[in-house]
Amino acid sequence: MIVLLLVTQNEADLLRWNLRHHLAWGVDHIAVADNDSSDDTAEVVNELGDATSYQRFEDFHDRQLVRTAMLDDLRSRHAVEWAGVADTDEFFWSPGTDMNGLLASAPDDAMAVNFDMKLFLPTALDRPGLPVFMSREHRSASPASPLHTSYSVGKTFYRSGWLADVTDEHSDPRLPQPLVHIDAVAGNENAAVHHYMVQDEEQFVQKVTRLISWAQPPEGRIARARWKARPPRQKDLPTWTAPFKKRWWSVYQQGGETAVREYYRDVYTLSATRVRETIANGELVEDAEFATWARSQYAETL
Repeated sequence: MIVLLLVTQNEADLLRWNLRHHLAWGVDHIAVADNDSSDDTAEVVNELGDATSYQRFEDFHDRQLVRTAMLDDLRSRHAVEWAGVADTDEFFWSPGTDMNGLLASAPDDAMAVNFDMKLFLPTALDRPGLPVFMSREHRSASPASPLHTSYSVGKTFYRSGWLADVTDEHSDPRLPQPLVHIDAVAGNENAAVHHYMVQDEEQFVQKVTRLISWAQPPEGRIARARWKARPPRQKDLPTWTAPFKKRWWSVYQQGGETAVREYYRDVYTLSATRVRETIANGELVEDAEFATWARSQYAETL
């Protein structure tokens, strides 16, 4: 069995597409850890019956514990061969194969395989009225691009026999061997995670305003109460917070939600002119292959 371990929060519409896509593309079961959503996330998961499992939890910092518990429950009842870690806005896809085919190409002694990631950005050229993974056709050229507001490490599937517990979003540092990049092994540079980090303006606002949830409150009842009572500060963000997220938080602190919305429209979303300019200077590339495939594959369910 191939298992995908997802963490989600208030992304029910995209979650429905994520579940349907991966279950049709070779994943056998998806365990959804729901970080206290207020939308119909639970109902969406239940639509897929026994192919999914669901657990609601409150504290974001407990997400890996919840993932591990859900995986352990599945392993107590099924023979789990591979387990992967991902989020709602990440879609695995490669032309001409599926997840079974890609994982079958892994070396027999590989304890884990990593999928490289492509970050798709909002532009004025996006096709309107479609789910984000069908509408976007432009992505950052590489993690080195100044447009790349995401992580540089991809997402990993682990052999279940090695993965005692989930500890990392991208690649477990405890692996005793070099990480195998499945793209190179499969001989297909397009084997990748298609990442839609920011789906629209509302989701961007939500993402920025909840950045503080990554902060770890101090120990002690009184210190914790004082920490929660005062307005959050820039230095409250964890030291490992990416520079671009610190910029987003600074925009929010200085101008509130209005400034965040203006930033999304005027800076983060690329105008047609900026698309042409950033393609010309190598920061952006057009990559319509997955979107074209998805529009064709899922046309009847739109």
